[in-house]
Parts: sequence; C-alpha cells; structure tokens
Amino acid sequence: MNDAHPDGCDVVRPVVIDSSKRMLLLIPYGPDEENRWTLPTVPMRSGETCRRAATRHLRRVAHFPALRISSLIGRRSREDEPQGVQYVLVVRSAAGNWPPSVRFALSPEACWWTTAELRSADAHVEPAELLDFMDGYWEGWLPDEEVSLE
Repeated sequence: MNDAHPDGCDVVRPVVIDSSKRMLLLIPYGPDEENRWTLPTVPMRSGETCRRAATRHLRRVAHFPALRISSLIGRRSREDEPQGVQYVLVVRSAAGNWPPSVRFALSPEACWWTTAELRSADAHVEPAELLDFMDGYWEGWLPDEEVSLE
C-alpha cells in the first residue's frame, strides 16, 4: 500500500479513541450545527503519508502525548475535492489512557462518545461510515490494512 500522495489534495481524519471504554473523541461539525459531530481534518503535505500527517498534527499542533496509530486505514473520496482522498486512522494513547487535557487540545467543545450513544442520540456523524467503521474495529472484523469507506 502506498499512502503518500504528491498532489496535496488529500487529508487525514484521525479518530482519537479510548480503547478501554470503547469511546471516540469527536468535535462539533460547525458552530451552528446541533447534534452533528465530525473528526478533525488534517491536510497532508506533498509526499507525506497519512500516518505521518496524523502524527504531525496530533503531536506538534495539538500537543498530544505519545500515540499509536492502528494499521487499519479507511479510505474514501473527498466530497469537496474530486481528485482528493481522505484517510480515516484510529489513534490511541501509547500509555493506555489519555490525559484529561487531550479533549481540550483537540477542541474545547470535543466530546467522548460510544457508537451506541451516537446512534441512540440520533446524532449525525461525518464521515457517515464512521460508526460502522469503529464498530468493525472494536469487534475485530476489519482487516489490518486499507479498507474502502464508500
């Protein structure tokens, strides 16, 4: 698999998780959007892999502590950039648990959710495939490689 793309139209969408509680950290979709949640969108630099872009953003920009990125990668086309691709990566703490400050580093309005809570709240989640993707991850029925989210 080659996850480096030189065209600069690609983004990575890190899913920050708490494995022990099966929770994911989401940010509000927009200031005027109620009950809509999404992942951060990190532009990939020319020649940069999606794993490297996620690490760069979470470690250098958001000041996250040591992290681990799953080998599972979700891939889908970008709706806003016809030639672009977005990659969804699962990220967890290398220490086992995130410090409480991680939520605020991502966004002051970020919230921890389980997929069941999001479904019961009838929340709109972007990308739409995220809940199934995460349920597959939790249950271990997705391969440890790139999968299509389309």
